Amino acid sequence: MLQFALSLLMILLCAGGIVALAQVLAWQEQAASPDVRRHRLLWLVLPVAGTVLALMLGAVFLLMTIWSPQSADILASL
Repeated sequence: MLQFALSLLMILLCAGGIVALAQVLAWQEQAASPDVRRHRLLWLVLPVAGTVLALMLGAVFLLMTIWSPQSADILASL
């Protein structure tokens, strides 16, 4: 049961990450000038994208780990 709960949580995390990336990119594209777009890209979009993608990669790794054959040992240590 813990596997299913963690799987659902990780799927929701990935979906939320995709929504967050879409929001940040849409906000960046609405800037009035190319200079402001470049500034938003460098100071907000890239750090947010890196963080969200790292979280999503961790979520996928956790999913692969808890559904592996050794998952009983891993979940027992949680």
